[in-house]
Amino acid sequence: MTVKIAICDDERIFIEKLSRHLEMLFEIESIEIEMRTYHNGLALLSDINDLNFDILFLDIDMPSISGIEIAEEIRKKNQFVHIIFITNHEDLVYQSIQYRPFRFIRKSRIQEELPEAVSALKRKIINENNLFSIKFNGTESFLRYADIIYLESYRHDIFIHSTKETYRIKSNLGKLEKQFEPYGFIRVHSGYLVNIKYIFSIDKSKVKLINNEEIPLSRHRIEIVKQKLQYYVRQGV
Repeated sequence: MTVKIAICDDERIFIEKLSRHLEMLFEIESIEIEMRTYHNGLALLSDINDLNFDILFLDIDMPSISGIEIAEEIRKKNQFVHIIFITNHEDLVYQSIQYRPFRFIRKSRIQEELPEAVSALKRKIINENNLFSIKFNGTESFLRYADIIYLESYRHDIFIHSTKETYRIKSNLGKLEKQFEPYGFIRVHSGYLVNIKYIFSIDKSKVKLINNEEIPLSRHRIEIVKQKLQYYVRQGV
């Protein structure tokens, strides 16, 4: 497996430093990489249609176009690329959550934070290929956790809404919550369990998904949902 990486930063010296670290860390993880570097966001955006990157390292503070603006454009074309913001501004976590960053890494702590981020990326790639067994009417199917958008409890059934179709099983959402939580699922309502990778934004009463669906958000769950969102962004779940 070869992982395609792009780095976008207006500081050439920092790009060279980050590139060396990434080459070393991915070699330790036994993962082959292809890497391209960009000194401005417009150059990256001009290539984004032709080059299918797996991971993007974006500097937030760049002239002409910021990393957040780049992420906004990229998300219109690629919903699942892993975006890692390089920044010293931790207060931008909530501002950028709608672009679903995999991680924030502080430039001043690059040597300490980058190794863990690369390890988390490896775990993420492995987790995305883990399968959930679905048994209904005597038939067994397997579905990637990464392809499940949300689970909905209705009466005595659980409806599993995936990127391809909706499945119905007999189960308990509380039981499934424990099973799905390690894969980045958040209980936003008594009847809904949502995959963080498909969350576009949240407000006081609902969760908006990237497919424009809206899921109700319980008032008493707002703070814990925000905390878990921040945790998953930091941990790269």
